[in-house]
Amino acid sequence: MEIDSEISDSSSSNNSMIPPLPQNPILTVKLSPIILHVRRCSKNIKKKKRTRTPLKKKKKSISSSVESIIGVSFKSASQKHSTTVTRDGGVKKISSWVKSRLLGEGAYGCVYLATSKDDIYKTERAIKSADVLKAWSLMHEGRILRSLQSPFVIRCYGHEIAREGTGHQYNLILEYCSGQCLADMIEDNQGGIPEFDVKQFAIDVLSGLSYIHRRNIIHCEIKPDNLLLSPVDHRFRSNGFLTKIADFGLSMEKGSKEYGNGRGHMRGTTRYMAPELIGGGLLDFAVDICAFGCSVLEMLTGKRVWGEYGDLAHDDWVDLIGHSDLTPQISIRLSAEAQDFLMRCLVKEPGSRWTIGELVDHPFLCSDEEFSHNGFVYD
Repeated sequence: MEIDSEISDSSSSNNSMIPPLPQNPILTVKLSPIILHVRRCSKNIKKKKRTRTPLKKKKKSISSSVESIIGVSFKSASQKHSTTVTRDGGVKKISSWVKSRLLGEGAYGCVYLATSKDDIYKTERAIKSADVLKAWSLMHEGRILRSLQSPFVIRCYGHEIAREGTGHQYNLILEYCSGQCLADMIEDNQGGIPEFDVKQFAIDVLSGLSYIHRRNIIHCEIKPDNLLLSPVDHRFRSNGFLTKIADFGLSMEKGSKEYGNGRGHMRGTTRYMAPELIGGGLLDFAVDICAFGCSVLEMLTGKRVWGEYGDLAHDDWVDLIGHSDLTPQISIRLSAEAQDFLMRCLVKEPGSRWTIGELVDHPFLCSDEEFSHNGFVYD
């Protein structure tokens, strides 16, 4: 399978966490014989709490004011033609959005379903919100997302800073994916998602990764919880969903000052981390391939990657993933093609791990089953 070099936008546990193809494929889809059951995403409802260590950042003096933070945020927003930040000091007295339902919460803030006060069509968006003094991760995510435009990456519509209650909230305005995420689809399809459907999801994710990697962005947090499902007409996708990569709060840009020489950036969710990442080695695009492999493994088996080891302390995760010769267990019940595909993703040595271009040409994704791009250009 080949993936086009440019993408077109069809619509415009104790599981600790630590910080920051060349012609379009013509593929024909057969309807999946199994109906997938989807429930509300774990990113969108309160579930098992997962801790995450924030991105590294310079210490700020206690005297840092809301005004100075607003100034930086407002300058960034105005450069990106955002209409959600006012010019009266960068703060809106009242938010332009009505938050109607809590979708989820995490270490960096809360996510709400919201509707626009100014839109007669009552447009729905997902609003990621945090106190402005603690919104560094959201500001970083917004900066990254505003530079990206792909049908396989969650879309950012800007941000606002608004007075809410007695404080100031930084609201990141994102595309709302009502199909929720792959983590809950896995949970609700015990025994694993049908292989046919996994192939479609995998191609979407690889397309998204190809897009961001060409722009020197390493996601660092690929996992089923961060792979959101956007409903589309069944005439376009047999399973009714397009997969989008979300949550760029821990992402890094190669060549940036923060990236430096690429070493020592241990970040992400431990069980999905590549050996070189958890071991403090070089952070590069291969870490996303390893995490992608772990996610595909969970889709196919319905079981947590490394689940046979239970819940481990952080140092035990480092020893298991970073310093042992072990790799995630691949079920022999899977097809030979699926097993080989996973092994190529989960190779211990990052230099031997397959690239996106090699993976999209793997027999697992280029089997007798034919896919159709149905209007989507795979990248």
